[in-house]
Amino acid sequence: MFLIFILFFLLIIAFSGITTIPFAIALLVAAAVLFKESWVFFVAFLLGLFLDLLLLRPLAQTSLFFVFFIFIIWLYERKFETQTLTFVFAATFLGSLIYLKVFGYSNILVQSLVSALIAILFFKLLSQNSKLKSQKYN
Repeated sequence: MFLIFILFFLLIIAFSGITTIPFAIALLVAAAVLFKESWVFFVAFLLGLFLDLLLLRPLAQTSLFFVFFIFIIWLYERKFETQTLTFVFAATFLGSLIYLKVFGYSNILVQSLVSALIAILFFKLLSQNSKLKSQKYN
């Protein structure tokens, strides 16, 4: 599981330098919804720092956004059923929309939609991998 997450992390950094679609938000939403552990905050912070370095922005702007966004998702965990495709799609779409607007990108609706679809893919892959891992140990 950790190896797949590291692979996704490296792919996110690589694709973020090529395109403006926020793949990082898709990965972070899927990880926050599935794992519900505190290490997701650390990953969000590191991913934000790497993206700030890669995109030549002031350090910790993206990290602050990612950590705050994960915190908001965990706050809504008690009110909504978060481990569904609908929630992952909606949270990623809204998060990407806000991220792209705050950081001044164009075509934010299309990019947010693509990011939400990628989040569903990440969510399905990570959830199937965690199911296979739990079946393996049982």
